[in-house]
Amino acid sequence: MSRFAPLRTSDLSPAIWRHALAIRFGHCDPAGIVYTPQYFHLFNTVLEEWYAQALGISYYELIGPRRTGLGYAHASADFAKPARMGETLEVAVVIEALGRSSVTLKLHAFKDGLECARGSFVTVATSLAEHKAIPVPDDLRAAFEAYRDRCGGPTA
Repeated sequence: MSRFAPLRTSDLSPAIWRHALAIRFGHCDPAGIVYTPQYFHLFNTVLEEWYAQALGISYYELIGPRRTGLGYAHASADFAKPARMGETLEVAVVIEALGRSSVTLKLHAFKDGLECARGSFVTVATSLAEHKAIPVPDDLRAAFEAYRDRCGGPTA
């Protein structure tokens, strides 16, 4: 498997939603760099904000009152450069694919304009009552499509 080629922030459309993410003491290992499993927590935190800010749909409303799960069928990450306590990453969210019950997302974490980590997630819509996959709800699908059409993906 070959190493991924890090992007520059300029490789992404300026329309892509981005979130500033502060690296805190609790995210780091004794060496002072982000502990690898913490990236998944950090990426999920960014996605919760993305649903509300970029899509206009409350993540908590989906999971709580609507009982629509947004579980991961796949999650992976690639790393190019460590991030340290006290630094701020800029994380951009790109929709790669939209299926009947799933959405494939890439999260690009940039430090000083260069990608230091990239997360790949396949999220599946589920009924939290039955714990089975369901079609992506119409309003969520429309929000995904509008975001994808507005933002596209990497320009490189």
